[in-house]
Amino acid sequence: VLNVDDFGAVGDGINDDTQSLHDVWKKACPLPSPAEIVVPAQSTYLIKPTDFNGPCQSNLTLKISGLLVAPEDPTVWEGLDLRKWLYFNRVDNFTVEGGGMIDGTGQKWWEMSCKTNDSNPCDHAPTAVLFHKCNNLKVRSLSIVNSQRMHLVFSNCIHVSASHLTVFAPKCSPNTDGIHISGSTHIELKDSIISTGDDCISIVGNSSQIRIKNIFCGPGHGISIGSLGKSNSSAAVQDVSVDGATLFNTTNGVRIKTWQGGSGYVMKISFGNITMQNVSNPIVIDQYYCDSPLPCLNQ
Repeated sequence: VLNVDDFGAVGDGINDDTQSLHDVWKKACPLPSPAEIVVPAQSTYLIKPTDFNGPCQSNLTLKISGLLVAPEDPTVWEGLDLRKWLYFNRVDNFTVEGGGMIDGTGQKWWEMSCKTNDSNPCDHAPTAVLFHKCNNLKVRSLSIVNSQRMHLVFSNCIHVSASHLTVFAPKCSPNTDGIHISGSTHIELKDSIISTGDDCISIVGNSSQIRIKNIFCGPGHGISIGSLGKSNSSAAVQDVSVDGATLFNTTNGVRIKTWQGGSGYVMKISFGNITMQNVSNPIVIDQYYCDSPLPCLNQ
């Protein structure tokens, strides 16, 4: 068991604790036996954009019981990848849990978005927590709030279980998808509450075998497959079931959205046992999707 405080973390939310968290990761990752990294409760750790790379030798657990916060100032990302804040790459047999909170402090990013003010450039903004090529992954019992853009992303992952999550951002926050699944398979998402300014759950890329159960969604844009096929690209999504969901005060309920000119398919999709209240568009299959300031011509 490795505590970040023992590696020099201050935990006051003011001092930069990035290096301490990085140091404990470098210590835990190569250990031959299971290791647990502890972020203790009742402390706040300021963490700058950071990569946590595998592969690791042990079955690693990151226990976040305290609060991880991002820098409020977007200029901290100058010279860095604007798409990432906390990035986990190629870490297998990994568990993230602990009952704590991850706060992206995204307000200034939202103000800079072209979705907020069309005179702003449409630049990238970070995903709060991104897992890339992580297999046999468990993410549970956490709150992820106020992300700069998407809150939680699984990209090219296999065998993921995500449960008992609370994801929150204001209704007016742009592009703050709750949970985004891309190019991943064997994903289970259940027992979670998602309230954001964009899709509660979005599924894209070549994703398959997705099981979604017992989700509360709202406000937001609902549960979406897509968008798929932008810029004449190819995509395939199959074998997705949503079994048990409550959607409240959302723009859409369950939705499949594709761009004109794209290719591929969406198949073996099941939406069941869903309750909707004050949902503007309960069921949408949109093959003319157009997320653009200018109208898309009918092709």
